[in-house]
Amino acid sequence: MFEGLLPNNINIYATTAANPTEDSWGFYCDDTDPPAPPEYTTCLGDMFSISWMEDCDKNDMTKETLKQQYKTVRKRVLSPRNPDERSHVMQYGDLKISHDSLATYIGAHPNHDYDLYPTSVNHSFNSPIPTRHVSQRDARLVYLKSKLQRASNSEDKLKTQKELEAEIADRKKVDNNVHQISNILFGEEKGSTMIVHVRSSGQPLVDDWDCLKTFIKTYESHCGTLSRYGRKYSRAFANMCNAGISEKQMVTATSQICKEKN
Repeated sequence: MFEGLLPNNINIYATTAANPTEDSWGFYCDDTDPPAPPEYTTCLGDMFSISWMEDCDKNDMTKETLKQQYKTVRKRVLSPRNPDERSHVMQYGDLKISHDSLATYIGAHPNHDYDLYPTSVNHSFNSPIPTRHVSQRDARLVYLKSKLQRASNSEDKLKTQKELEAEIADRKKVDNNVHQISNILFGEEKGSTMIVHVRSSGQPLVDDWDCLKTFIKTYESHCGTLSRYGRKYSRAFANMCNAGISEKQMVTATSQICKEKN
């Protein structure tokens, strides 16, 4: 979000759950360890957000700095043993602000007893967490699979099974649509490469943000609204803008692939 965009001299400091090429990861989900409480069938947070919130519970925010928390949270989010389930917490902007205390921006309860929260939900912030995580892109898929397993009668099972099949079909449709559109615009040899192309470090996702908004609206008007899964192709649309594809070319390609929204 902030790569190549946020300058270091406008008194703004930001951290993100992942670097520009990564997904973030759901946590406290139904089929992960530790799981969500049994009455929930969805992910209750993501690794980044639960890490900084639990760190706030654990430490005195009048003493801990933004920089200290950044390092702690970054280490925890990098801790899963499966390298495919990790992301790199990033910081951007005016790094001098990171020396300020958390309480400067979040506040702190004057009577809070931090000794009551030695390690939130028994997680050590200094050691790896042996758990499986869920990509945010797959959160709805995991939710529907869990819902299907918990269905108590045949009617609920049938309804949920149809929802799950529709979700899977929609994901396949989006994959196919974007690949076919890219093939039309760049040719079959370059089409797949342009979808996943990543710009050099320090460059923003796209040079013309109005172009990106237009291309996404064009896609959705012809092919249907992008789901959380479908939004992973934002980079593909950005690459089309960066390559100089015109709005007319985009309209022609999407209308050809997505006749009557499939």
